[in-house]
Amino acid sequence: MKIGILSDIHEDAERLEAALRLLEKRNCDELICLGDIIGFDVRHYRYLAKRDASRCVAMVRANCRLVLAGNHDLFAIRKPPRANGCFVFPENWYQLDFSERKKLGEDRIWLFEHQELSPLLSAADRDYIDSLPEFLMADFAGTRMLFSHEIFPDPSGSLTWRPKNHWDFRQHFHFMQENRCRLGVSGHLHPDGIGIVHDTKFHFSHFRAHAIPLDLVQYVCPCMANSASRNGFLILDTVRMTMEAVALKSKPYRVEGFR
Repeated sequence: MKIGILSDIHEDAERLEAALRLLEKRNCDELICLGDIIGFDVRHYRYLAKRDASRCVAMVRANCRLVLAGNHDLFAIRKPPRANGCFVFPENWYQLDFSERKKLGEDRIWLFEHQELSPLLSAADRDYIDSLPEFLMADFAGTRMLFSHEIFPDPSGSLTWRPKNHWDFRQHFHFMQENRCRLGVSGHLHPDGIGIVHDTKFHFSHFRAHAIPLDLVQYVCPCMANSASRNGFLILDTVRMTMEAVALKSKPYRVEGFR
């Protein structure tokens, strides 16, 4: 069985269409989207004229059986995350004005009003995003897997904190073990290729196939949108037990202060 895994689409309908064509050619049996379908940040992306959040939602709904909400998706519908172990969101979080949320968040929470364009979603799009979970577990070929946009305790990626080494994955690995998951996949970090995490190492590797080890492992999916990082997606082969990072033919560009 081949499972295609997409993450961080960010309203890039052109790249999503290209990725879906490639996944079809690669004979994937199942497609999973790890979130951030929405979210066009004017500092980081350059496809303003071609962005189409509603079309991206429609394509994801039509092609992906398992879909998660990322931090940008939740922001688009002004919905605080359900799962978060580091910050208690007030029930009226999005009724508070920007300055009050900034004060309460103390730069720990992503606030996008000053940099993100409205996605122009329909009511049906909003209802669909509202229905999405922030993480899920599934069994494929006898292996229990955890899928999330970011790692625990922040599976939606709503915190500004980012993991820097394997120690930062301890809580995530503990959650995986508690739920008998041997393999985890997340997005959010926009790696140039694929991120691979074991209990002793966190590193980034090239776009190619990687043998899945027998012990606990976490993979970080590349960003699918055209950005400062090389973009692509993952293919999990449960017969060969490989995780392949596949590159899209988009030239990355550099943005000052962002990579």
